Order: sequence, then structure tokens, then C-alpha cells
Amino acid sequence: MFNLSGTELVFIAVLGLIVLGPEKLPGAMRKAGKIYREFRNITSNVQREVNKVMEEPMRQVKSLVEEPANELKKSAKDTNDIFAGKMPHLERKPAADATAPATDAAPGVAAPENAAAEVATPVTAAPPPDNTSN
Repeated sequence: MFNLSGTELVFIAVLGLIVLGPEKLPGAMRKAGKIYREFRNITSNVQREVNKVMEEPMRQVKSLVEEPANELKKSAKDTNDIFAGKMPHLERKPAADATAPATDAAPGVAAPENAAAEVATPVTAAPPPDNTSN
């Protein structure tokens, strides 16, 4: 706690011997040891109480931080799957009958029954509202 080296402790002991004398030094050292022990017990009790009081709020803060982080990880995984070509929500299931004609579809993707019916229609945005009226 005080970060004293051996030479500093010897210097303090010699200084105490000179100031207090050989008769009073052992009693003073005992008293200093008791005071230090009591101080250490008080600080550890305070630290324990603070940790106990802060435990629940810290748990709540942790859950508030982890919840969006988990959502972010999930969306990042979904994004990585899309860029890697893994799009299970867009993959077609194989047709029930295996006699469907072969097409140039990607491997593992069943050919549509009526290819002409699957022509994509372009999606257009609605025109902006007319703001000319005052």
C-alpha cells in the first residue's frame, strides 16, 4: 500500500529508535501495527459495501449494453452471409417432381415451373407530393 522498500523500512526503524529510544520503540511499533490493521479492515469493509451496492446497477448497465451489441452481431452475421452468397431466405426449394426440365439455374436451385410467369416487375417509387399549393 505504501510501497516501501527494505532500505526505507530500515531507515524508518533507525529514525524511530533515535526519536523514541529502545524502551518505547516496541510499544510504538505494536500500536502502529494495530492502527494499520484497523485502517486496512475499514477500507476493505467500505470497498465490500460499495461493491455490494453497485452490483445490481452494474448488472443492469451491462445488460443494456450487451442487448444492442448482440443485435449488432446478429445483423453483421446476416450481412456477412449475404455477401458470402448464403441467402437461405431467398433460396428456392427443389421441386417435388424430379422430371422438371433442366435450365441454366444455379446448382441447388430448382427451376421454376413456368419461367415466363416469373418475369420481375420493376418497383417504382411514388411521385413526390405536389408542394406548389400555398
